[in-house]
Amino acid sequence: MTAPDTDPPASPPWPDEAQPLRPAPGIRAVDGNRAALSLLVIQNVVSALLIAQRVPLGTALLGSFAVVVAAAFLFFRPTVKALGRDTRWRTPPSWGLALAAFALAFLASRAFVLAYITFFPGGVDAVPQFLSSGPDVWVLLLAAGLLIPFAEEVAFRGLLMRGHERAAGFTVAALTSTLVFSLAHGVPASIAGILPLAYVLARLAQHSGSLWDSVVVHALNNTLAVGLGALLAGKDLGDPAQASELLGNPALKLPLAVGALLFGTVVMVVLHLWLTPRPDPQERCAPGPWLSLSYVVIALFGAVAVALTFPQVGLWVSDLRNALF
Repeated sequence: MTAPDTDPPASPPWPDEAQPLRPAPGIRAVDGNRAALSLLVIQNVVSALLIAQRVPLGTALLGSFAVVVAAAFLFFRPTVKALGRDTRWRTPPSWGLALAAFALAFLASRAFVLAYITFFPGGVDAVPQFLSSGPDVWVLLLAAGLLIPFAEEVAFRGLLMRGHERAAGFTVAALTSTLVFSLAHGVPASIAGILPLAYVLARLAQHSGSLWDSVVVHALNNTLAVGLGALLAGKDLGDPAQASELLGNPALKLPLAVGALLFGTVVMVVLHLWLTPRPDPQERCAPGPWLSLSYVVIALFGAVAVALTFPQVGLWVSDLRNALF
C-alpha cells in the first residue's frame, strides 16, 4: 500500500536568509544630537563656573564629569541605554590597532598645528593650557587624561555619531561628528590639531567596531598633553619671541607651512584608506533627518567663537558695536 498523495507543506513567503531586515534598535539621530550636545554644554558650563570660583582646574574638570554622568542618566536615560546595548560598546579594544592609529594621528595633528602657527604665529598664545600644581596635578591627569576623554567619546563617537550612522551612513556620521567636536574647542590653533584627531577617532570606531578604541586613543592624546604640560611647567624653554621670529621668517614661512601641510595630508590619506568601516547592520537602517536644531546651534556657536579669535573680526565687531551704541 502506498501512502496517499499529500501536498508538500507551504514554504514561508520569506526564507530565513531572504527575510527583509528590520531596523535594528538603536539611537535616533535627533536624540543622539540632543543628548551629546546638551552634555557638552553642561560640561563646559559647570567647569567654567567652578573655575570662576577658584576651584583648581583638575578638581573643576572632575566635578564637571560627575555632573555630566548624573545628567546623562537623569535626562537622557533611554538614549544612553540604547548605546549600552550597542555592539560597539560591548566590543573590547584592539590595543595594537589603537596604538598604531594614535601614533599616526598624533603626527598628523602636530603637522597641521605647525602649519597653522607658521601662517599665524600669534595663534599659539590662544591655545588653552591644561596646567595645575600640587596634588591637583594628579586630579587633572585623572579628569582631563581619562574621564573627560571617556565622556566625550560616549557623547560624540557614541551618541551623536551612532545616530548619524543609522540615519545617513558612515561618511556623513564621521564628518559631522568631527566638525562639531572640533568647533566645540573654539580656538583655531586647537581646531587645527583636533580636526585630524577627531576624524581618526570616528574612522577608528567604525573600522574596529569598538567604541573603546577611540576612548584609548583620546585618553592617550590627553594624558600625553597634560603630562608634558606638568613636566615642562616652570622650566626655561628659551625665549618664545625667538621661536615666533623664526616662524615668521619669510624665507622659511612658506616652505615650512607647505611641508607640514603635505606631511599631515599624506598621513591622513593613509589613515583614511586604512581605517575602512566594517559592515554594520546599523548603518542606514533608519533613514531620516539627522541635522537637528541642537547640532546647528552648537556648530554656529563654535564657528562664531572661532571667528572672534581673529583680530580683524574682533575689530570689525568692535566698530559695529560702537556704531550701533
